[in-house]
Amino acid sequence: MNGPDAAAAKKPTTNTEIRNWYNQKVASIPANDAKLKAQGASLEDRAKAAVNIRHEARLEARSFMSNPLEVMMLKARDFFTYGRLDGPSFDQLVKGAKAKGLTGDAVYQSLIDSSKRTNQTVNNHFANQQAKL
Repeated sequence: MNGPDAAAAKKPTTNTEIRNWYNQKVASIPANDAKLKAQGASLEDRAKAAVNIRHEARLEARSFMSNPLEVMMLKARDFFTYGRLDGPSFDQLVKGAKAKGLTGDAVYQSLIDSSKRTNQTVNNHFANQQAKL
């Protein structure tokens, strides 16, 4: 493949490339949310879509990783944090938002908002690292 799409087709292989790829996927959430809003989607459906984009990006980023031990470490972290190997479920996120005192549409808006934010500490860690995962 040649041209502007060639770079997009290249599978990320280093920590930095994988994290940048993940951040680009997460960065697509606001535009997708705006599109769904313009189409009349409910706030709950928009929140589900945002959470799903983030979740799928998490899984796909892990699929790029070449070190199975590192993937298992991430899954172990998720298991001990969320009780699931692949991160929190939508229902867990809703429950967490409600536990913070949010109600009604504020719950779903908070999920959309948090889906757009990535972990700055992790971003900084991988910013200049070129080791393969």
